[in-house]
Amino acid sequence: MIDEGLLDKLIEENKIKQSFKLDEINRELQEKWDDDKYYFDVKESEKIFKYISLLKNDKGTSRKFTILRFQFEIIAEILCVKKRKDNLRRFREAHINVGRKNSKSFLVGIIMSYLYFHQKNIFGALFIITGNTTKQASELFNTFKAFVNSNKALQRRCKITDSKKEIIRKDNNNKLIVLSNDGGGADSYSVYSFACDEIHEYRSDEIYGKLKTGSGQWDEPLAITLTTASSGEDPNNLEMQLYTASKSIEEGKGNDETFYYKIYEADKDCKIDDVAQWFKANPALGLFRKVDDIINLCRRVELMPLQENMFRRMFLNLHVATDHIKNAINMDLWEEAIEDIKIEDFKGYKCWGGLDLSSNKDITAFVLVFYKEETDKYYIFPFLFTAKDTVVEREQKENNPYSDWIRKGDLIAHDGKYIRFNDMLDKMIKLKEDYDIERIGFDRFGSPTILNVLENEFDVEPLGQGTATMTMFINSFENLLIDGRLVIAKNDLFTFMAKNCVAVYNEQLDCKYSKKKSKFKIDGIIAMLMALGLAVDECDIEYYNPLEALDKLDWD
Repeated sequence: MIDEGLLDKLIEENKIKQSFKLDEINRELQEKWDDDKYYFDVKESEKIFKYISLLKNDKGTSRKFTILRFQFEIIAEILCVKKRKDNLRRFREAHINVGRKNSKSFLVGIIMSYLYFHQKNIFGALFIITGNTTKQASELFNTFKAFVNSNKALQRRCKITDSKKEIIRKDNNNKLIVLSNDGGGADSYSVYSFACDEIHEYRSDEIYGKLKTGSGQWDEPLAITLTTASSGEDPNNLEMQLYTASKSIEEGKGNDETFYYKIYEADKDCKIDDVAQWFKANPALGLFRKVDDIINLCRRVELMPLQENMFRRMFLNLHVATDHIKNAINMDLWEEAIEDIKIEDFKGYKCWGGLDLSSNKDITAFVLVFYKEETDKYYIFPFLFTAKDTVVEREQKENNPYSDWIRKGDLIAHDGKYIRFNDMLDKMIKLKEDYDIERIGFDRFGSPTILNVLENEFDVEPLGQGTATMTMFINSFENLLIDGRLVIAKNDLFTFMAKNCVAVYNEQLDCKYSKKKSKFKIDGIIAMLMALGLAVDECDIEYYNPLEALDKLDWD
């Protein structure tokens, strides 16, 4: 249970913690970094602080920046710790690893723009921004551009070309550009400073390696990597490589005096409603517009394993294994949604179908989903088919009660050793005669012959069954289930399928229910997701995405 009283107290403490006086923080950083080899350059720090004060914000409710202590500390430590022997910067690389929505792009914008305009003795220097997508990299570019446009003196010195995502400084030919992260052509650049954003999503470390190699001609190059936690499963993932390197240095197992890191993460096995842990991964917590939104999000994600893992990775910045998640559906909520409803009571209401074909010896599923505007609920009716002549054999082999499911009407058995599509089609056509079936979802990679037959009888919507399609459908299903807006017709086999769902998802947190990893057939659940996805789309119900909900928790 979330302790809201403690949360309020911690928020007030964090607001005090994140405020600072320049002379005090400079003294603290001097004490931290000054030794025989290095020193903290107070004058540089003062110059950076003044530079920030001249810029204006491009987001939030205030045009004036209120820089937080943790932000200024990171910026100053990267740029102001210098070598005594030659006054060059100590750090050549900075790795910032923190929960989502802690203003990482602001940090990069300040650091790179400060170097772009204030680094002495560089001419024709190249600054590069990369992201997992062009849109992602463009957000960093837009932050940099906003800083330039907020100050007339900077604006006069620059030529901005939005179409190319390029900024050129007229007086010394410094250039900022945006690149994709596939690494193509990156080895041709002699880069002074680069930033790789959300590196946990990168498919390889190729561009990172090429850009680092290309910075060798400069005396004070700077590589910046920004990220939230990856799944932690792939040691070759760039985030995992740099996280491991950071932890090795922290534990005294390695030493690279040019490498700077700052990692904010909750304790590995913490409870997600432990508000004290929230601050470990989110130094800016309490500066969000609505902390209530985070409370509500936490309460929702506790109910669904997929959403809980998203919360752990994106908000608590924890490495969460995502190869597969068993018991992916909250069965307490599923059981609460089951009612003894009769399809005959739904004549005159629109419905949508999902058809998932199995091998001809297993279970094939056709599911109808009705929507009632007066209750604002969706009503789910499964029709599950199998071959009668293999039932006894499969019962003995799998130890599942097929005969009992058939006897109760939960499973429709047709004569023969194989499921005959025409028998199932007859049932579907009979349902079409009695009910208003708007559209049917069918696997776009399914049999072309069957697709042609279906299209003669129904309006068929070819749908993918990969993560690109299923993420949206699963998000809607989970949130309708949480909100009590699903009513599921009683069917023990359908419930057995739900219990056996195993989910998989990728580094982008796109997910699907896996037929391969689930112990039992889940064709009914896949058919339900397709039908429900069509119904939600048709009824103009907004898709809920917990990751997007977290992203919308913006700054004041």
